[in-house]
Amino acid sequence: MTKKIKLENQLNLMVALDLTAMDPILMKYVSFLCKVWNIEHLYFTHNIKQYKLYDLYDDFLEEGITVEDIVDRALNKTVDDHYTATVPHTVIITSDDYTESILSHLAKEYKIDIMVTGNKDELQGTGALSQKLVRMLDANVLLVPEEARHGMDHVLIPTDFSSASAKCFEVADSLVERSGGHIEALHVYNIPSFFFPYINTEKAIDKTKFHLKEKVVQFRKKYKLRADIPFKYMDRRGLSVVEAIEVHAEKGDFDIIVTSARGANNITSLFVGSVTNDLLIRNRKMPLLVIR
Repeated sequence: MTKKIKLENQLNLMVALDLTAMDPILMKYVSFLCKVWNIEHLYFTHNIKQYKLYDLYDDFLEEGITVEDIVDRALNKTVDDHYTATVPHTVIITSDDYTESILSHLAKEYKIDIMVTGNKDELQGTGALSQKLVRMLDANVLLVPEEARHGMDHVLIPTDFSSASAKCFEVADSLVERSGGHIEALHVYNIPSFFFPYINTEKAIDKTKFHLKEKVVQFRKKYKLRADIPFKYMDRRGLSVVEAIEVHAEKGDFDIIVTSARGANNITSLFVGSVTNDLLIRNRKMPLLVIR
């Protein structure tokens, strides 16, 4: 069972690196996290896909040099140049054809609480690796985009009032505890357009918001949420739920989005909620923390 993200906990973070320009960005962001979270140890890891490097291996072996040697030097140089925190760290290099499988194995072996990866992964920005990691890992997953700023002052929680999304509020409390920042919850709703010719749209929206306010009261009571966390409601008006979340997040100038791996239809842990799944493959300006 994954350890809860709480500042009093000693967290283990693993950072998935790919020897691209994204690595220094991740190093600097993780250095910032060391100031706002109580991190016990960091693991910087890179997986070498052997099937891509057979010929290269042969050439280097003649000179007594291995690909692992070169990768180790490159990773350690990146750490030396861009990691500025004092939290102890370990560099891990693996060779496996399936990156998500080896990362899942390492996460279990080292009891990782949060797997940190770049928003643009090795599969050319398709989000496929991130989707697999969220599905396979017991750990939480933090996706960091290139434009991520170093702040924990303004946290957004998209919620569907499910028990899964309720977990995000406890995590968010920890995120802003040291910064003194604040949390905001967002629920995206939609009134189907085919009703519009037959109903008073303004009254329908008012009634929907009234119903949602009642739902928030019940949600706060059931999960013992702080009374000072504001809940906002947004009619997506032709947008997808994810597009509506992103519009609200950018307008509100949020530092990070915290969401659950699963939504209201929590059928099995093998499936990622549809909204979270869509968020994983989008290019955002703020990090996305996916809670198990």
